[in-house]
Amino acid sequence: MSGASSAISLLRQAFEQSLAARFPAFAFRLPGGHTFYWGACAVDRLVTLGADRLPDEEEGFLFAPFDREALPTFFFPVRPAPVEELDPATLKALVTPVAEAEEAMPLADTDYPSYERQAQTLVEAMARGELRKAVLSRTVTLPRPAVSDVELFVRLAARYPAAFVSWVHLPGGSRWIGATPETLLDYDGRELSTMALAGTRRAGSPGEWGQKEQDEQQIVADSIVASLAGCGLAPVVGTRFTRKAAQVEHLCTPVSVEGHLDRELLTRVLSALHPTPAVGGYPKAAAKEWIDRVEAHRRRYYSGFLGPIGGNGVHLFVNLRCMEMNKTHVRLYVGGGLTAQSLPASEWSETEAKAQTLLSVLNG
Repeated sequence: MSGASSAISLLRQAFEQSLAARFPAFAFRLPGGHTFYWGACAVDRLVTLGADRLPDEEEGFLFAPFDREALPTFFFPVRPAPVEELDPATLKALVTPVAEAEEAMPLADTDYPSYERQAQTLVEAMARGELRKAVLSRTVTLPRPAVSDVELFVRLAARYPAAFVSWVHLPGGSRWIGATPETLLDYDGRELSTMALAGTRRAGSPGEWGQKEQDEQQIVADSIVASLAGCGLAPVVGTRFTRKAAQVEHLCTPVSVEGHLDRELLTRVLSALHPTPAVGGYPKAAAKEWIDRVEAHRRRYYSGFLGPIGGNGVHLFVNLRCMEMNKTHVRLYVGGGLTAQSLPASEWSETEAKAQTLLSVLNG
């Protein structure tokens, strides 16, 4: 058996055992990487963090919602292990089922007429000067196709090599899987880096970016720089470029800070950054209020953040291009940024294009 097929065989066993035993578990592949990482822990070892906390110096995996006041932030206090290091005997030990019912998944989605009304409400609020930007999201819920979690994960990793590909199994049986292009906070002990990723069009579109997309992305970049400066840091802003992300492309501005940051300062930075205007809006508080008022669903862990934390740094990504799964259904979450110049039909088309990141994998 080749090394790649052996790793996938171990990964499949890890997925199957954690699902059968209902153990909270996670798997991921870093952007540009080739190694699959996996970890699991018993429900009573899973740590629930407060809204404004990073875990202490432990190594593990963090999974946070969009609204950290509304849902728990989970921390898996286990070292993410390369799948090649997994012991089949250890995996087979995950056999003690936990008696808990699977969470029901809401099946109602927002249709276009409803989306159009929501978008128009936000555009009118921006025209009145109450907002400069708001991100409007919607859901796409489908019967689950006959494909396993691990097969979806491997397909995503193969198709989107530049994305952070993840799978998370939560208490209650729901799973989240995705391939996000957006880094929230990456820190290697010497340098912190993040990005302003906003503005969307079909991949390979000719010509210059439209003014609406440039303005939308600049709002995000300015907010990130201000958030870092507010933490007493001196951010360095890189050159804006076009970044491809599956079926779409975005404007991206890298932002970095050099130097050592302790865990307390990293916690402050994370609280200042999340949610960026790329997933919420601007001003942040007003945008959050409008999102809660207008969207017909709760975002849950969509547009939250996730990633490994450990001795080699903090690597957190925004939970985008993701879907929630249970035994019978999958629910995709997609969104787009609105400004006062937005046209609802165009924004709906943007969410359709983003949904293809996952629909193309679901359909093989």
